[in-house]
Amino acid sequence: MKERILFAFVLLLVPIASAQVYTISDLGPLAPTAINIWGQVAGNLNGQAFIWTQFAGRKGLGRLTGGTFSYASGINDLGVVTGTADGPGTVISNGLGQPPLYPSPPPNQECSDLTQPFVWTPGKGMKGLGAVEVPNPNFVLDWCDIPFYGASINDLGQVVGYTSIFGPEYQYGLVRTSAAGMALFGGSWPPTFASRVSNTGQIVGQSDSSPYSGHATSWKNGVATDLEWLGGAAGLDYFSSSANGVNDSGQIVGWSTTSLVSDDACWAFGPGDITGCPMHAVLWKASGEILDLGTLPGDLFSSASNINFFGQVIGTSGTTLVFQEAAGTARSGLFGDSPTGVVGHPFIWSESSGMQDLNTLISASSGWALNSATGINIWGQIVGLGTLNGKTHGYLLTPRFF
Repeated sequence: MKERILFAFVLLLVPIASAQVYTISDLGPLAPTAINIWGQVAGNLNGQAFIWTQFAGRKGLGRLTGGTFSYASGINDLGVVTGTADGPGTVISNGLGQPPLYPSPPPNQECSDLTQPFVWTPGKGMKGLGAVEVPNPNFVLDWCDIPFYGASINDLGQVVGYTSIFGPEYQYGLVRTSAAGMALFGGSWPPTFASRVSNTGQIVGQSDSSPYSGHATSWKNGVATDLEWLGGAAGLDYFSSSANGVNDSGQIVGWSTTSLVSDDACWAFGPGDITGCPMHAVLWKASGEILDLGTLPGDLFSSASNINFFGQVIGTSGTTLVFQEAAGTARSGLFGDSPTGVVGHPFIWSESSGMQDLNTLISASSGWALNSATGINIWGQIVGLGTLNGKTHGYLLTPRFF
């Protein structure tokens, strides 16, 4: 609602923002992951979640009792942060996590060290959300050993995330609400990942009904929609795509392969010849139409990471793909080798200006080389990582009309 209240004011600024000349603020060694409407930044430093504000600077959010790490992945407009941390937690028994012949559903499992989603609030600090058993018909598992990740939070306090791949065939998306607690969604195979949740409750990520590749997927009111790809209609097995961001208007961004994927030519069963099947950043309009956002000149790949209310898209364009999964910080697709991102130059895209390298929109004498863009808010402020005089730092870009 507050985004719509601000609409008339921001609309006056859009023509100015289309010039996209930014001032840059140094966030120090903080690695930012998200920014909210008030310019509060969630990020990470030395294995701990942080929040950054303009007037107070960096503040560590701590860890769960006895935990060894915390990782912030999202922040809502109320200043509530979500992410992943380890520490004491409860795995709720639902009777679905045991084989059919198991004598009886066990009680909830209390874990001394569970990797789980968390929420942090200014008044109450960090709280672990625990987890819920995952349907598993073949064998009994120690659920304390299975990581559960938090990815995004909206203004209603809904948290989405995903389980790790285990078994090796079982992996689900997670959604947590204050009323219903933690619940699973998606399918057990292929894997389901939830990347972002909008204030309207729309969840986006990656899932599929085929055994070969992940498809960008949107979930609304419990109904999954397989999104189209750049090569044609949805439903084909041999393509790959992922949805990484969504705004309250239902616009979705991510990436899609531009040609069919085969197991000996691309990444369905390994990186293979990735130059033979490039992926591009895409925008799925609320109508379902898919737009190819292209790449920066000379690049092979691009991926969009987020979109704000006014359709400004951020992401990265380059010549190198990221396949590595890092616990709590990234996720991989099928068998751990589906690309999760691009290494190169951060971009901003708008319908009026197309794709622009953010490095060309800051002062040439700033000493900065920008490497990634991870978050954008309604005002067009952008956070990400870069190098300042050769050292890796987080940055905040602010349009000069601020």
